[in-house]
Amino acid sequence: MRRSTGMLATIVAAALLATAPEVAIADSETDFYTPPMSFDAASPGDVLRTAPSVAAVVPNTPAALDAQVTRVMYRSTNATGGPVATVGTVLVPSQPWNGPGPRPTVVLGPGTQGMGDQCAPSKLMTFGQEYEYIHIGPMLARGYAVAVTDYEGLGTPGVHPYLNRESQGRAMLDLARATRSLEDLGVAADGPLAFWGYSQGGMASASAAELASSYAPELSVAGAVAGSPPADLGDLAVAGDGSLLSGGIGWVVDGFVAAYPEHAPAMLAAFNPAGLDILRRAETACVYDAFSLNPFGQTTMYTIDGRPIVEHLDSEPWASLVAEQQLGNRTPSMPVFVAQSTGDDFVLVQGVDTMVDKWCASGADVTYRRYDLPPVLTKTGTGHLAGMFPALAEGLDWLDRRFAGEETAPGCAR
Repeated sequence: MRRSTGMLATIVAAALLATAPEVAIADSETDFYTPPMSFDAASPGDVLRTAPSVAAVVPNTPAALDAQVTRVMYRSTNATGGPVATVGTVLVPSQPWNGPGPRPTVVLGPGTQGMGDQCAPSKLMTFGQEYEYIHIGPMLARGYAVAVTDYEGLGTPGVHPYLNRESQGRAMLDLARATRSLEDLGVAADGPLAFWGYSQGGMASASAAELASSYAPELSVAGAVAGSPPADLGDLAVAGDGSLLSGGIGWVVDGFVAAYPEHAPAMLAAFNPAGLDILRRAETACVYDAFSLNPFGQTTMYTIDGRPIVEHLDSEPWASLVAEQQLGNRTPSMPVFVAQSTGDDFVLVQGVDTMVDKWCASGADVTYRRYDLPPVLTKTGTGHLAGMFPALAEGLDWLDRRFAGEETAPGCAR
């Protein structure tokens, strides 16, 4: 399925697909991503279909990760509480698990992929174009099974509600539920669970930690790793303006319109023709297309009154909707490891500090690593990426200890 370039056409197409005839067997990739008509009767986390897949590591070669790879469609809950079919990829390493107890499973929320259907991680993996192998490879090497969500609307009908707190958190929690019924794929139904993510994935992991006790209380989760989570979208609007990913404003706004269509006229009224054009082009673009989305452009180019987009966020409906995405207002029900670089040029450290402070004040179990790294090539994302590597090393060590059954120190550790 290829996306429509207009917002109205996208909504119409999604409605049509939602009433398509049920597909009993997915004979093609297009069939796989079209949900069965009866999926809304399923419970959150129910597996709707599976199909063998591959995780290529070098484009145009047979090289692949040493794991059994399966594409999974499962039922989740969208941003406004309705049923949605979401796709993920489950990777089980070929090597046996030699640790204590059954093999653990890490549910991974990927970083920013973009918005076009072709950007879905489950598709990019087959072409060796998924950068989350940076995290997936070391996890498989440790013997962990890894389940990677595509999130709502990537590959499947509808528009991806980019950086929507509830949609992303539920996608993680429901994929965790889905793994409990995949014993035939080598996933241990009683194995330890954990959440992981960096950047957008860090937000998803943190949100899953916050939502678990109310949305999926039956899950026992050993811990969540949240690297550089965009805890406040207001900060992201400041950092992203004029950056390499400045065109990403299109993903954010398109995602808000998809999640809250009743507010679409008011939100879109802030944009001039150039702004509406960047929204249209962003809807079919991947993160790799950043150079075609007006990199380093200022959002003053896109607004009807020439003000930067961050100034519009103080007015309604923006103010309430942006506040709804904030992390830190709900207490995680599991130990959380948070990693953040002070020199991060996409996710500002003060927002993460505030999230951690709120969690600690509410009695959460938090380990916070704040890396004192200087800004480098500001607005290019270099500072954002620099924090990924110490977060990966320390986050995996922390996760190893959780899976080994070691208790964390009480309270908050910094």
